[in-house]
Amino acid sequence: MRFELGDDASAGTVVLPAFADRLANAAELQALRGFGAAKLPPQTGARHAVTWFYGADGRPDVLIAGLGSAAEYKPARLREAAGNAGRALCAAQRTDAAVSFALMRAPGAPFGAEPETLAAWVEGTLLGTYTFDKYKSNAQPRPELNLTLAAEDGPASREAMRLARIRAESTIWARDLTNEPPNGLRPRTLAERTIARFAGTAAEVTVHEDEALERLGFAGLAAVGRGSAHPPVFIEVRYGEDESQPLVALIGKGITFDTGGISLKRDNDISDMRMDMAGAAAVLGAVDALVRSGAPVRVAALVPAAENCPSDRALLPGEVIRYANGVTVQVGNTDSEGRLVLADALIHAHRLGAAEAIDLATLTYSVVGALGSKVAGALGDDGLIRALGQAGEPYDERIWQLPLVDEYESYLDSDYADTSNISSKGEAGVITSSLFLRKFVHPSLKWAHLDINGPKEASSARGEQAVGATGFGVRMLAAYVEQAAEG
Repeated sequence: MRFELGDDASAGTVVLPAFADRLANAAELQALRGFGAAKLPPQTGARHAVTWFYGADGRPDVLIAGLGSAAEYKPARLREAAGNAGRALCAAQRTDAAVSFALMRAPGAPFGAEPETLAAWVEGTLLGTYTFDKYKSNAQPRPELNLTLAAEDGPASREAMRLARIRAESTIWARDLTNEPPNGLRPRTLAERTIARFAGTAAEVTVHEDEALERLGFAGLAAVGRGSAHPPVFIEVRYGEDESQPLVALIGKGITFDTGGISLKRDNDISDMRMDMAGAAAVLGAVDALVRSGAPVRVAALVPAAENCPSDRALLPGEVIRYANGVTVQVGNTDSEGRLVLADALIHAHRLGAAEAIDLATLTYSVVGALGSKVAGALGDDGLIRALGQAGEPYDERIWQLPLVDEYESYLDSDYADTSNISSKGEAGVITSSLFLRKFVHPSLKWAHLDINGPKEASSARGEQAVGATGFGVRMLAAYVEQAAEG
């Protein structure tokens, strides 16, 4: 997909993002009256609405992409409109179009084609037109879409558009990884794709496997992954050499498929357990965005990757695991495996000298019941969570803080070890899973846990989202790391 700046009067299609409550008095709409549009359709300009006006006598077709109310405007709305418009153009087999922001400058809506607006349109278009159809034998290649954005060319606009493309492409890579079926993404495959992605960049990729897992004390990862014929790996991506910068560790749960192990899941369809590595994809995508943009930061992505499968070698309920920090864990349920592998990564983050650690994981279903499919649960350091929320807000990557209730820690008591990996009570699953993780956070480490089980995927194509993985967390984490480095 190509984006250019200029005023392409010869385009056969003109896209107009517009506010629903500013259309009636917009002078620029007078041109539409020549199409017989004496009265606009009732939903024109509504959020997520796309409305076609077909030209005659050589005049261009017009596509109005709804922004909703001007009073509720935020950059995420423009990216939504760009995604909706991009899909409409692709569905209509259009190859060239011009995007005019004239209607955004209607009375009471003082928005124009500033660099942030152009960036939002580029990002939203790329994300909204994303598809994952590599395994469909009848998939039709989409025509190359060339968009001319009506704005003056200049260094600021070009740079904003460059960074927007990077954010979108890194998010798309995270979506691709998460959408892969389990036979297309084993733990070692994830490592190989990470190596390939960062080849030739300033990032350094290290893959710990086989005897190195035991040598480094990755007891949880080794235990969870031993039931599969596809062995576990620990992926470490380091970027930034300026030791005056604090090291931020981004930790992602990388369970490439989760059967539940011996505590086998009982749902009729567990095929979406291929997305149990959405946290890993998010942290890898965030570092990818930072590396490709050349951000002056110091960051490490830590990904414990394994398949959780039953076999004669699999981890058994009741086993006791001893971690590198000395904590022993009795495994009450092998389907609570994510926290077992994240514990290794939290210990390793301190070993690397990280000042902060942020882990992302599809850890519980409890969080979906509490917050639904649009919001991730956040627990840990108050200031860190506030900063993450602010970093994610422009991208509509929303988090909501839940409390770490110390009284619930007794729910994890074990008769045979320091702790169990599951609660003895049928309540507060999100909180107790976080309290378990806290046992592996060094006191010097500022820490936040994000349970992204709800927003990891979308059920329909709308706005920036396509059906399947969303890439939630990529842009939020990248923005946070950059802002933290700036102080």
